[in-house]
Amino acid sequence: MFNEYEAYQLIKLRQEDVESKAQNALKMEDFCRDTLFQKVVKKFTSKRQLTTVKTNCDCVCCF
Repeated sequence: MFNEYEAYQLIKLRQEDVESKAQNALKMEDFCRDTLFQKVVKKFTSKRQLTTVKTNCDCVCCF
């Protein structure tokens, strides 16, 4: 069977594996959230159009 050192090493490796998977899950969650946020912003800005006022005369009121 296992001695204490081997058991400790297995537990340590398992802990590192769990921590690595947790960090990757958080990164993926942040990536998905950012992507969703970017999609919402893109839709909002594409629907929103800027209005510009064009002036045709050279009078003082147009400047």
